[in-house]
Amino acid sequence: MREINKIYLIHFLAGLTNAASVTFTLYFLSHGLSQAQIGGLFGIFMIVMAVFNIPTGAIADMFGHKLSVFIGLIFQALSFLLFYAYPHYFGFLLGFIASGIGLAFQTGAISSLIYEILRKENLHEDFQKVVGKAGGYMLLAGIIASPIGSFIYKTNPGLPYFLSFLSFAIAALVIFFVKWEFTKKSSSLGQYFDVMATGIRLTVKNKVLVGIVIIGSVLTLGRLLLNQNILQPYQINIGIDVSYIGITAAIINAVTALIAFNAYKFYQKFGRAFSVLVMIFLPAICAMLLSLVNNLFSLSFIILFYTGHGLRDPIFSQITYGEVESDKRSTMVSTIGFLTSIVAGLLLPIWGKGIDLFGIPNILFLLGIFTLIFGGLGFYILESQSNRFSAKLSK
Repeated sequence: MREINKIYLIHFLAGLTNAASVTFTLYFLSHGLSQAQIGGLFGIFMIVMAVFNIPTGAIADMFGHKLSVFIGLIFQALSFLLFYAYPHYFGFLLGFIASGIGLAFQTGAISSLIYEILRKENLHEDFQKVVGKAGGYMLLAGIIASPIGSFIYKTNPGLPYFLSFLSFAIAALVIFFVKWEFTKKSSSLGQYFDVMATGIRLTVKNKVLVGIVIIGSVLTLGRLLLNQNILQPYQINIGIDVSYIGITAAIINAVTALIAFNAYKFYQKFGRAFSVLVMIFLPAICAMLLSLVNNLFSLSFIILFYTGHGLRDPIFSQITYGEVESDKRSTMVSTIGFLTSIVAGLLLPIWGKGIDLFGIPNILFLLGIFTLIFGGLGFYILESQSNRFSAKLSK
């Protein structure tokens, strides 16, 4: 398990970069960016990550998952170096593009690397356990780094970004010490495109997966808008000092992790329909309540907002697993992620511009309404397929 411990270290180092991300919005606003520009940058990040997800997956299969993870970590290190060295719009733009490409190189590659390391040791049955533990180490690092980062930011705003660059650079170095034998898979480019086209077609024809894409797009937009545009200035407005923003972020991460770890129990007890309704209605109602409350009590609604989001990934993974074709699983899951990221990426700049025009409270209320309407539409599509299937069985 020595090689897996190195994987854990890489995740921990990546989690330390929360020292910078905890003050993203304040950092960008302090360098003259508008909310529309911030939304646009995160929109570009989402679109770049989505577009590069498919070709980078092929690169990982052709040249090795270890190399793909290394390239991804280098790109992410570069992104934070750009944020630190060139703190203006063009520097931030290049940084977001680099970050999107970096995450695309790692998506799928890191989990594939873990699986193959475990398989060589005949421990592949521990895959889910190891992946969960790796995510736990990243979360733990984020909880530690968030309050430290916000405290440093108050005295030296650029330093957390340079430290995050170092964290990713060290993580890229660590990946080279992971012992792994790459076995090239023989497949033609034509076969690759055929599998990809079939997987995409099967995804868009499945109403359950279409419902997941719609709900996922709405929730992704809401989470990103609150994370990257609203949460930090909102806390400043209700009287929280910038040095304590990291503590709030650490609490949110801890609560989200606790919910995510127990989501399967919630799903088993209450079923699919109720679980999906909770993940739609809870963030929507909390967003509207945040538009009406302007004091420290609103922190409880912020935590509840992220509670709904904590249910999303585990429950959607469970639903998706039962719908995808076994030999097209990666392509179909990638298609869901691609469509979700594209939709959220295109809408983020519009909502960011809305904050500039109408203010945070009004946009929070509209976000709640938007989530209810389009999340409800996605829920209707998702459950309509299930209802038809149940009706057939009853005949």
